[in-house]
Amino acid sequence: MPLPPIEMDLPFDSGPAPVDDEVRARRRSHLMELPGIDEATAARLVGTFPTLGSVYAASEERLREVVGSVAAARIRWFLDAPLSLPTGRSRRPRWRSAA
Repeated sequence: MPLPPIEMDLPFDSGPAPVDDEVRARRRSHLMELPGIDEATAARLVGTFPTLGSVYAASEERLREVVGSVAAARIRWFLDAPLSLPTGRSRRPRWRSAA
């Protein structure tokens, strides 16, 4: 049995007609969460890239062609950032010595 497609690989405009607006709005709102993305920039990304996955996989050069250098740098910075940053502090509990 084939696996169902994941959200990142579905086209921006996929889905039956009544559901299509909800699907499109959900994917567009996902784009709007990226730093430096406004409604016009999201529209350019949707018009250029077929899926969220293709936006995420795009190089900074390709994004720069579509949305400009500042927005492209912000998008790539956000998408390439590590999920957790080291804090420099040890997470081990500190036990007080009995004195």
